[in-house]
Amino acid sequence: MKRLFILLPFLFVISTAVFAAPVDDNVAYEEDKVSMEVVIPENQHIPENDKQFASVKIEYYPMYDEIRIYYETLSIKYDPGVAMNSVIACIEDFMKERKYSHYRYLRPESQKYFKDDRGQKKAQWSAHIKLER
Repeated sequence: MKRLFILLPFLFVISTAVFAAPVDDNVAYEEDKVSMEVVIPENQHIPENDKQFASVKIEYYPMYDEIRIYYETLSIKYDPGVAMNSVIACIEDFMKERKYSHYRYLRPESQKYFKDDRGQKKAQWSAHIKLER
């Protein structure tokens, strides 16, 4: 009986080792799809009086078809309506350039106030967006 308790697990281990399927660990990813791409739009759709203070930045994740878009300006010049209009125009330009048909928000837009490394008070409007073809 003791031999049976020792022999059965031993046979089980041997049979699983013999009949196990080989595992392929060499999964090939396309490097350009896995990485994040930072895009600074050429036309940022910022009003003339705010161009020297404001900027738009897009972080594009091609593997997931997602972008995070940021509008940043001095807090004294910040207007949420202007920020949203600039961002929406930049998203539409980005979609035309990359051949996407429409988008949806994954999270509600957020606003953040902070001081940069030079001590200036800044405001940042950001959104997390899913693009669809």
